[in-house]
Amino acid sequence: MAACGVGIGRRPHVILSNLRCVYQNLSLENWLLQNWNFAKSDCLLVYRNKPCVVIGRFQNPWREVNVAEAQQKGIDIARRVSGGGTVYHDLGNVNFSFFTDKPSHCPAKNLTFLSDTLNQWADLGLKTNKRHDMSIGEAKVTGSASRIIRTGSFHHCTLLVTSSLSSLSSVLHGDPHITTSIATASVPSPVTNLASHSCDVIVTPGHVISHVTSSYLARYDVHFPEPELPWTPEQDTAGEVMVVDELPGVADEPDHKTWGWVFGRTPKFTRSFGDGVEVVVDKGIVVEVSDRSLKEVVGTRFNQTTIQQMLYFN
Repeated sequence: MAACGVGIGRRPHVILSNLRCVYQNLSLENWLLQNWNFAKSDCLLVYRNKPCVVIGRFQNPWREVNVAEAQQKGIDIARRVSGGGTVYHDLGNVNFSFFTDKPSHCPAKNLTFLSDTLNQWADLGLKTNKRHDMSIGEAKVTGSASRIIRTGSFHHCTLLVTSSLSSLSSVLHGDPHITTSIATASVPSPVTNLASHSCDVIVTPGHVISHVTSSYLARYDVHFPEPELPWTPEQDTAGEVMVVDELPGVADEPDHKTWGWVFGRTPKFTRSFGDGVEVVVDKGIVVEVSDRSLKEVVGTRFNQTTIQQMLYFN
C-alpha cells in the first residue's frame, strides 16, 4: 500500500450523523475508532454540532476558553480524544473524520482532497499548509487533529462554512491570569467562512457535505448521480452511506460530558489573583494556595469566581 494513497481493494463508507450534540458525536467518533474494521474498509464520518467549544486532549479549558461566558450563553465545552488546539463548532461548521488503517493515515492527503474538491466546485482559493490546516489567503477555515491507536486511526478537521465568527471570537479567549501551565496552547489565527469567498455558487453546509461525500466515494471508484439536498439514504445507489439518528449500544467511554473528562484532565497550572496571591490547580482541583484565607478551597474544584469573592470579602 502506497503511503498517503487510497487503499487498494478497500471499501469506502460514509456515515452522516444527524446528532447535533457535541458529546454524542465525539462519543460516536471514539466508538468508531475502537470498533471499526480497519482491515477491510475506510470510513468518512460527517457531523455538525450546536454551538460548542472543543479543546484538545492535553489542553487547559480555563486557558483556552472564556468559561463563564460560554456557560452563560449555553455553549458546551468538550474535550476530545485527539491532541491539537481549541476550535469552535456551530451548525455553520462541518466536521469531517477520516478513518483508515495506520499505514494509510495521512492528514495531508485528506486536506488536499478537501481543498481540491471544494476548489473545483466553487473556486474558493483554498490552500493547505504544513500545520495540516486549510486557509483562504491568510485566514484559516479549518482546525485539524489526529488520533492513532494500535488497530487504526482517524484524522478529523473542522470546516467553517457559515459559522458565527462573532460567537467564535467571544468565547475563544481564556484567562490571561494563568501564569504557568504545561498544557498544550492553541496558536491564535485569523479565520474566515467559505461562504464569504464564493462569487458564482451558493455555499452552505449541506452543499459542502453533498460534494465532499460524493467525491470521497468516487476516489474508490464508487459513483452515483450527484444527490439532491437534503441527502437521504435512498439516494445512495452504491449502498455505502449510513445516516445516524441515535446511539443505541454505542459505548460512551470516555464520557465526554463529565466534569472529570472536560475539566478533570487539565494539566497542572497556576492562577494569579494579584497582590501575590496564587492558586495551584492540578486535574481541576485546587492543591495549593498562597493566602491562608483561601485554605477552604484546597481540595475543591477550581472556580475562579468563588476565589475572587472570598478574597473580596476577606
